Amino acid sequence: MARPTGRPVRDELVDAARDAIQRVGVSNVSFGQLADELGIKAPSVHHHFRRKEDLVAAVVADYRASFNAWADSIDDPSPLARIRTYAARFAAVAEDDQMCLCGAAAAEWVAVGDEPRVEVAAFFDDQSRWLARQLDSAVAAGELVLTADADAIAATLLAALEGAVLMSRAGSPATLASSVVNVVLAGAVSGGAVS
Repeated sequence: MARPTGRPVRDELVDAARDAIQRVGVSNVSFGQLADELGIKAPSVHHHFRRKEDLVAAVVADYRASFNAWADSIDDPSPLARIRTYAARFAAVAEDDQMCLCGAAAAEWVAVGDEPRVEVAAFFDDQSRWLARQLDSAVAAGELVLTADADAIAATLLAALEGAVLMSRAGSPATLASSVVNVVLAGAVSGGAVS
């Protein structure tokens, strides 16, 4: 049995795995690789996470919580500006040659396991609801007049943002994630113009 060191190894593993998954995907991350990166022995990884699925579930749950907290902390008074700030986060991920963690996990849906799938699906639900709330607030503030349901627009916008990040890995500009906001909203607002 490993002796406690006072070092937050579990947290370090979650952080290292999150970074690795966002860069190379779930399948290309191994316990041995993470142990080497953190300067620990592979059994130490198994002490904290019995299976890779357990690690991925912990990583996704942590990512989901931190992403939700970040989105809720966007304090611009304009709902449309909050949506643009949100989209800029996806552009920043693309500029860093990463993927959204949940987008990366969804791309390997069959391989990630049941528990991570639940967290990934919950992440997408959370984000769609957040976007729909912003759209509803934009309508209430007179910033937009929607011609479609806010929930449907939110899901489409999230899919477009995830797709833009993925496309940036294949050579599309990282700024595509920011520009999809205008394109998606232009098709969903009365008059087709988004200020």
